[in-house]
Amino acid sequence: MTTPGRGWFLLLSVGLCACVTTKDAVGGGDSRLDEDKTKEDAVKVAGRSCGPDAPGDVVLLDSRTGGPVTCLAVTVTREPMSCPVGTECPSEVLFKGFTSAKGQLKLIAPVEKSRLVAVADGFAPSFLSNATSVKDRVLELELMPADGFWLKVLDAEGNYLSDTSVTFKQGDDVIAQLRANTLANVFFTQRQPFAGQPVTVESPGYKTVTISSVADLGEDGHTLTLQK
Repeated sequence: MTTPGRGWFLLLSVGLCACVTTKDAVGGGDSRLDEDKTKEDAVKVAGRSCGPDAPGDVVLLDSRTGGPVTCLAVTVTREPMSCPVGTECPSEVLFKGFTSAKGQLKLIAPVEKSRLVAVADGFAPSFLSNATSVKDRVLELELMPADGFWLKVLDAEGNYLSDTSVTFKQGDDVIAQLRANTLANVFFTQRQPFAGQPVTVESPGYKTVTISSVADLGEDGHTLTLQK
């Protein structure tokens, strides 16, 4: 499971089935475009370069859609977990280039209990905490939007509460009614959606939560935990 603007709240495949038939310009016969022809087709579709098709050890996911972020220029660095997020930390570049047509990339070295930081155009700097390389396992790192504000909705055991309805109120006024996506994320267009008085959060089957400060949203300022 992945974990991952701060304002008043500081508040972490699509496969193309290209089975089309074209006319052979010389012989007049038909030739089928193989659906496994990944790299060339992905470049044509994305309009940009792609990384190698070889299996990677990290996949970048779009936090809004849950799908892989393909053929994206990105830099991934490693920094110690002991360094607070948002401060200047000693870091090492482990990847700089394009993700593959499957959204994967290969780090130059394994990681153990480190924080991975991904930086790419169109997204905010995004984190994967306590990242540890495991053989035959692909780590998932979610890329968060550059604008607005997001929360990840979890239960008391840290499990994703995907497809869960969540209502946010200030007093008697409903300020937002949202449904968590496949990655248990909800999004607000405002950077400071909860500025002002405390916010109560209601979700069917869970206790009402009151959010009074950033301390109520986990260490990353983006985690909403619901209790039965």
